[in-house]
Amino acid sequence: MHKLFNAFLVLTVLVSGFLLYSMEHETRGLERQIAKYERSMAVDREDMKLLSAEWSSLTRPDRIEQLAQQHLKLQTMQAIQIVPMAEVASRVPAEPVIKLEAQDKDPIGDILQKMQ
Repeated sequence: MHKLFNAFLVLTVLVSGFLLYSMEHETRGLERQIAKYERSMAVDREDMKLLSAEWSSLTRPDRIEQLAQQHLKLQTMQAIQIVPMAEVASRVPAEPVIKLEAQDKDPIGDILQKMQ
């Protein structure tokens, strides 16, 4: 009886040791995976800081103004272009000058030409 009980205890110790080793191996693998994710997150944070700085550089008002002048060929607004609210109604027609359903036409361009 003692031999059977001792064999059972030895087998239990061996199984427990194997399970403990397996759990330790799995835990270390998970720790390595966590460390890898933390490094990846740190790299992503640095990339976000870099992209934020680059965005700030690209959206500088003086840079945007220079690009607008270079590519859009816009002119500075003149004081004569400012219209009081009372005059807006007299400058905009009550009804569309041209029916928008017309085929093969540029209705908006025609409206603008008639308004000038």
